[in-house]
Amino acid sequence: MGMEVLPALDNKGKHPLHPMPDEVVLPPTVEEDPNTPEGGDDEGMEEAPSNKRCNYGHYHQEDGPTHFCKVILAPKLECIPMPLDFTKHFVAVPTEFKLRNNTGCSWKVTVKLMNGRVTLDQGWATYAAIHQIKIGYVVTFKLLTPYTLKVIIFDEDGIEVVNKCGKLDEAFAAKQ
Repeated sequence: MGMEVLPALDNKGKHPLHPMPDEVVLPPTVEEDPNTPEGGDDEGMEEAPSNKRCNYGHYHQEDGPTHFCKVILAPKLECIPMPLDFTKHFVAVPTEFKLRNNTGCSWKVTVKLMNGRVTLDQGWATYAAIHQIKIGYVVTFKLLTPYTLKVIIFDEDGIEVVNKCGKLDEAFAAKQ
């Protein structure tokens, strides 16, 4: 009643895409070769820094998450509330964030506390308009520094949107 794993075949159905080896060779154990270190891969691991929690030879940051994303569901984007689980780890809430996009351009957005939540406020609506963020888009935010967020925008098909600075310049020229 065993289950056989069959290799994937090429598009003609003839040859395996990833042929399986006839024999798998494992490294020797300590009993087979006395020169094999007993500690295995854990030997020589560095100690966890003081702000990290150690567990079975690996460690995790205690600072909290560094990324969050928002699915755009409303046509107007006056502000973006940041998730509580993201902001509760802030030592201090900044008065503004610098948003850096995937082309290296930066944009300043003020921060406001609304209903107990940290919100990207003044500057966000203009940022969203300039970068043509629409309903169905997903916007990811990565905390680079305590005052800088890397912003990546994905369209409704999940493709990264790349906006050149020229679009930003054209938008300001049209307003003048």
